[in-house]
Amino acid sequence: MKRKDENSSAEDLVQNFLKKNKNFFLKHPELLKELQFPLKDESSDKVIDLQVYRYKKINQENIDIQNQMTQILLAGKSHMQSQKRILKSSLKILNCKSLAKVFSVILSDFKLLLGCEYINCFSTNDSIDINEIQKIDARIAKSYFREKAITNLNQNPKGVLLYFPNKSQQIKSYILLKINFQEDMFVVAMGSKDINKFNPDQQVDLIEYLIKIIEIKINQL
Repeated sequence: MKRKDENSSAEDLVQNFLKKNKNFFLKHPELLKELQFPLKDESSDKVIDLQVYRYKKINQENIDIQNQMTQILLAGKSHMQSQKRILKSSLKILNCKSLAKVFSVILSDFKLLLGCEYINCFSTNDSIDINEIQKIDARIAKSYFREKAITNLNQNPKGVLLYFPNKSQQIKSYILLKINFQEDMFVVAMGSKDINKFNPDQQVDLIEYLIKIIEIKINQL
């Protein structure tokens, strides 16, 4: 009966053994003293200095850790800046004296808040007479929001044609916001040329807070 590794070279056998027994040199450290690790041969890329390899590996790990920390700090700073902008917009909305003024703030501030290029507003109430607000069928509008959801990041292609009829070719990602008003609702649609700008995994806690502020204000007017 032939052995399983009969056709394998000695080098392959050693490699396979070490891969399966990664703690081998930890259990037998004395063998490291007998091994001779060659310096790098400039004529070949296959032979390297083990100490140099270890140094480069550790150095790269340190760089990776520093980059991760930087990203965490930047994310924290960005979140604080977003909170300040949301608070500023909230105060502006609370000081509005009319529905038209509220939507004037929405149209001007929301582009900056979410960094998007396009914004459209819709209402299911036919009696709303504000130039910037378009009419939309209530049943269609509600179909884009599940149960009590007030945001939609699902990126349904049909939504691009419905909410951005004149800019559908430019829109690569979008978000929908639902603002409840008495028995009706407004939909704020914001679109971006960047396909990665909006996605279903995004956090929306700050923008949902602002939506609640808007709902409180417009239902008081």
